[in-house]
Amino acid sequence: MGPTVCGAAMARQVKEQVVTMLTTNQVLGQTAGTIGRSPDTPVYAVVGFDGSASALRALDAAARLLHDRPGGMEVVYVAHLPAAATGADIGGEASAAVRQSFDDATRELSAEVRARLQRSHLRGAAQRWHFQRRDGAIADELLRVADDLRDRHGPRAAVTIVVGRSEHRYHHVVGSVPRALARHNHYPLIVIP
Repeated sequence: MGPTVCGAAMARQVKEQVVTMLTTNQVLGQTAGTIGRSPDTPVYAVVGFDGSASALRALDAAARLLHDRPGGMEVVYVAHLPAAATGADIGGEASAAVRQSFDDATRELSAEVRARLQRSHLRGAAQRWHFQRRDGAIADELLRVADDLRDRHGPRAAVTIVVGRSEHRYHHVVGSVPRALARHNHYPLIVIP
């Protein structure tokens, strides 16, 4: 048990260091499917956003990636009910309260994104962004948004997904959004620590 646990911990640390290096300003501009492409190639970033610290870092990284580039950013909040709640038959009043809380969260998160991007003073695609809420499984909805962007802008556009690493320890055991996105492998994925 000891060598396996130590090996896994070391592998996780190395992976985090590599991801951190990839998100520096010098390297970030050449990731996300943009290596070998012209700087004039439009880049569209799908940013998973829930207001957490890692989501804020993902938003910042996507804005830096798109700085002075053509393209845009689709910031997506996915309202996700746990499986136990979706299977339950919740009444009209409870259902309305849940919808209202998601609507409130959407407004608050959109305002937070707007304020953060305005403070960044980045040019280009970082100023061309849209915030939307989706309902469903987080990874599936982020992939659908990426598919929509690819359909809308054509195969010439580079579409990438940018998410923050899960801050919850249990996600490292039962699975996380970045892990689910990596399994699909349709689009370049940047996971920000």
